[in-house]
Amino acid sequence: MADNNAEILAEAVARNLPAILSLPSAGMLRNYKSRLVGDLEGGILVQAPANEAPLIGELMRNQTPCGVSFRSGVMKVVFASPVRRVELGWKINDDLFVDALLLEFPEQIKAEQKRSAYRVEIPRETEISLRVWRLGPCDLLKTEPSAATEVKAEIRDLSLGGAGVTLIGQDGESPKICAEDRLRVELKYDGQAMVLEGWMRSPNPAPRGDKIVTGIQFKKLQDDLEGRQKMAQLVRIVGELQRRALRMARLGTIKVAC
Repeated sequence: MADNNAEILAEAVARNLPAILSLPSAGMLRNYKSRLVGDLEGGILVQAPANEAPLIGELMRNQTPCGVSFRSGVMKVVFASPVRRVELGWKINDDLFVDALLLEFPEQIKAEQKRSAYRVEIPRETEISLRVWRLGPCDLLKTEPSAATEVKAEIRDLSLGGAGVTLIGQDGESPKICAEDRLRVELKYDGQAMVLEGWMRSPNPAPRGDKIVTGIQFKKLQDDLEGRQKMAQLVRIVGELQRRALRMARLGTIKVAC
């Protein structure tokens, strides 16, 4: 997990993500809007707050750890580290220069899932697919399902707790599925597949024709090795989809809600 958190931090630095910088002062914390602006000599550069040179000088002399927090996808990341020195006029791009604080690379990095219900829309031309089968009460999740029990599904959005889907029937008839059915859900992304258990949410509005626009809620994963591995895989997929959507939004390809 420590290695994963270090990778999250390194990626956030490369993307210059916004952050909150917390500077201790008189037994309290002063919080400033900041940004991860780069890496230097094995440390992390964060944008320095304006007009706080005396406080920063005192923190450097005493080697007092300063707090940094930021969000990456569905994760909130927090660490604390002392300031080595100030870097004046650090170049972020050809048009932007900022004063920055060089922090020691943190010994501990805490990352936690912040919003399990966060849903990211699936960007166009994304190689992701979702397949759904109905399960009997005693059917095993890992057993290969019968083709007759599959319900055609198109994925619309994804979160750690479930997926928005459009379920499609055959020959103009409504899909053969109800909210009481156990479901076997196979999510495939970037050449890797994972199998989850879930159930269909009651559709609203009521289904019409041969399509049901609804959601599938995933069964809570167990706190064992397999469950943690699946959760880590889901976190990675949702995070990558969000980053892709944001890149496309910056290019003007799609719009995303703030």
